[in-house]
Amino acid sequence: MQDKIRRWIKDHENEMIADIAALVRHPSVSKYNPSSKKSYGEACAAALDEMLALGKKYGFDTANADYQCGVIKYGNGQKSIGFWGHLDVVPAGDDWIYAPYACTQKGDFLIGRGVDDNKGASVVCLYVMRCLKELAVPLRHTLQLITGCAEETGMQDAVYYVSHYSVPDCNIVADAHFPVCFGEKGIIEAELRTPALSDAVIDFHAGTVSNSVPDRAQITLKTSEGIKAKLASLPEGVSAEAGDVLTVVTATGVAKHAAMPEGGVNAVHVLLDALTKLDMLCKDDLAALAFMRTVCATTDGSALGIACSDDLSGALTCVGSTVTFKDHRADLGINIRYPITADADRLERHIEEAAGAAGYALSAIDNNRPNHVDRDSVFVKTLNRVYNEVMGCDEDSYTMGGGTYARKIPNAVAFGAGMPVDKSALDLPTGHGDVHAPDEVVSIPMLQKAMEIYILSVLELDKAD
Repeated sequence: MQDKIRRWIKDHENEMIADIAALVRHPSVSKYNPSSKKSYGEACAAALDEMLALGKKYGFDTANADYQCGVIKYGNGQKSIGFWGHLDVVPAGDDWIYAPYACTQKGDFLIGRGVDDNKGASVVCLYVMRCLKELAVPLRHTLQLITGCAEETGMQDAVYYVSHYSVPDCNIVADAHFPVCFGEKGIIEAELRTPALSDAVIDFHAGTVSNSVPDRAQITLKTSEGIKAKLASLPEGVSAEAGDVLTVVTATGVAKHAAMPEGGVNAVHVLLDALTKLDMLCKDDLAALAFMRTVCATTDGSALGIACSDDLSGALTCVGSTVTFKDHRADLGINIRYPITADADRLERHIEEAAGAAGYALSAIDNNRPNHVDRDSVFVKTLNRVYNEVMGCDEDSYTMGGGTYARKIPNAVAFGAGMPVDKSALDLPTGHGDVHAPDEVVSIPMLQKAMEIYILSVLELDKAD
């Protein structure tokens, strides 16, 4: 059977690539509008319609769950196995070499926004169902693929689905790395508002989404002779355009997912560090932005007094991810991934106290509590065993700082589709090729291997009562 499965997967490679490309062409950045039938915008709705059309094309039952999620179903078993993916993506951002919404193929790789996170994996799950159907493999369980439209912006889609529709008995979220992720850190998203800045600061903005290290930050200042004299001394990664009235200073960093910020370079810190060292702001503005500069300088939460770790899930991470500007004040968005066993309420208190001591206000906060399932359950052990058998390895289940639908769904774990891949053949610049970064890359052989793992996992889970 495994040889048949592998042949089927290889025979359908070109179709899989074409279906991924059909989804990638939609710039499906989620934009929540509760008053609209298409709750997350036209592009997300179009991507969902595309996914459901693919399901119908391959002979499956489909349903549109109020443009929150799409459902593709195979079989009529009393019990069910669910796959979950998402069709929304983070904004493309700047500095792409390849077209972000064109799904370029280079050798064994696909490049485009969403090829990895998470349209590629969503198509893989569809092809798991298609393979089992076309090979006429008998199943006792119903299979469902549920694809949402707001995973990157709060997961309201999954919350809605769970509260309005029937959820499968066990659920695999295809939005992480193999083997099984049995636990996810808590996530705090907060906004820290600066004291009032002077009239010399006209605008200040950075980043596009909460869950990414910002790779671009920009401040607009009133032009002065003092500022003009210092522009020639700007460090690498910082540039300026000086006019007679306004001067725009832009800093470039390296984007990384906020859950795994190692190797990222925060453009907010790059910008504020340059402005501070060159004394390009008035004394009061430098003092007001000093705390923001400190918060964005590290990713361990030490600037907020919240650095901590546990043996189960590791160390806390904290990223200053966005800056917005209004009424002469700047709001710094922070994204914190805290250990599973940490005292979440205590962390919130420390954040507010640290902000207040610096003259900042905690203007907003949202605490998405951690979750974990029993790593010794039959569900977790079965998935982990299948992965190790297919890959010929002996890896254990793990926890992570990333947040997936698993935290919103009963009896759910994150399981693939990612695995280590050497991307050096693409010769991309530093900061390119990763999830949430320019020129997002996925390996075609990796997707095919993930498909094999999923198919064999379904066959094993199908044996259980």
